[in-house]
Amino acid sequence: MEQSHQEIAAAGLRPVAVGLGEPKHARHFCGKLAPHLTCHVDLDKTAYQRYGLKKGGLMALVSPSVFIAGARAAAAGHIQGEATGDTSMLPGTFIINGDGIIQFAYYSSHAGDHPDIKKMLQVVA
Repeated sequence: MEQSHQEIAAAGLRPVAVGLGEPKHARHFCGKLAPHLTCHVDLDKTAYQRYGLKKGGLMALVSPSVFIAGARAAAAGHIQGEATGDTSMLPGTFIINGDGIIQFAYYSSHAGDHPDIKKMLQVVA
């Protein structure tokens, strides 16, 4: 999302990242790696549970698509740092309007699985 922050802002969206870990991890991530995101920490997985995010099984950790996503990230200069929180929790991406209604939901099949930003933004166009 950081790389697409101009497109996201132009669509009138304010990206918020919610992750597992400690507040210091969120400060590091947003402060250094994603300064255009607002970061929050979900210490007890409440947000993950409310949005229906699940733990991944073995294939979410070792499938070919995981290695391809990792190679793509590494080729772009993104190297995985120390993992924090529950590393088996799968991510998701949501667009929620001002009334709290989910307009877009994407449930990732592994940590490197993210929605196409252009397709995602078509929802709010």
